Parts: sequence; structure tokens; C-alpha cells
Amino acid sequence: MYDNTQRYGLISRFFHWSMALGFSFLLLTVILWTIDEAYFSLMAYHKSVGFLMMVLVIMRAIWAVLNWTKRPHGNLLVKLGHLGLYVLMIAVPLVALLRQYGTGRSPLSVFGMNVMDKATDKIEWMGQLGNAAHGKLGFALFALAVGHIGFAVYHQIKGEKIMNRMVGK
Repeated sequence: MYDNTQRYGLISRFFHWSMALGFSFLLLTVILWTIDEAYFSLMAYHKSVGFLMMVLVIMRAIWAVLNWTKRPHGNLLVKLGHLGLYVLMIAVPLVALLRQYGTGRSPLSVFGMNVMDKATDKIEWMGQLGNAAHGKLGFALFALAVGHIGFAVYHQIKGEKIMNRMVGK
């Protein structure tokens, strides 16, 4: 259940794979509405899942800090890569939340339940920051995630069995 120096425990694996699934859904919705604006109707689901990803990444970061000395160790490049992923996993939904609030258009509804009110007056810098950064940071996150997957596969093929750590073997 808990992390050790050989593999990640059940809780870490839950955070990892549920977030991989959630972020994959977010990417899919962006791709779909980029191809055809009719899919923009998925925005409510995109926002709901994005909010859940924000909650999960905060919980995941706390869990990672609490288990810092118990986790499998990697070199400096691995640690920097993971740090970059964490920074982006926090920054992407954070700037989206700022934009949602600051534009004052509507409260944030997560699967039909209001979780954040809108600003009573438009807060220009929040909307501008969100508009300028959310998409770019999101694509940077997905590019880094592709690199993360690629390196994991590469090391697995080399015989280092890195991927076994995250599947519980």
C-alpha cells in the first residue's frame, strides 16, 4: 500500500493513473473542439475534470512530500522532470481557475455543483493571465508527459524495469 525504495505503493499508483486518465480526457476534449467547434459543448466536462485534477494534484503533492524518503530514487534529471510535471500540473488548472473567477462570466460548476463563485466585477489581469497561459502551459504539460512516457518505455526496454515501479510489480 505504501511507497518503498523499490516501487510505488497503491496510493501513489492511484494518484498517478487516475491523473493520467484525467489529463488524457482533458487533452482529448481540446483536440476534439480544435477539430470541430461543435465539441465545445464538452467544456463543462473539461472544467469539471480539470477541477478534479487540481484537487488530486494537491493531494498527490502532499503525499509525495510525506513519502519523499520512502520512494524509488532517480537521478537529478528524473527529479527535475518530475518537478516540472508537478509545477505544470498545478499551474495549468490554477490559471484556469483564476480566469474562471476573474472574467466574472459564471460560477464554476463541477458536475452540476457550484464550487466557486464568479467575481462581482471583472478582474482584468486574471482573465488575461488565464487566456495567455492556460493553453500554452497545458500543451507544455502534455509535451513533458509524452517525454515522461517515452523515457519510461526506453528504460523499460533497456531492462531497467522502471515501469514496474508504477504498476506494482
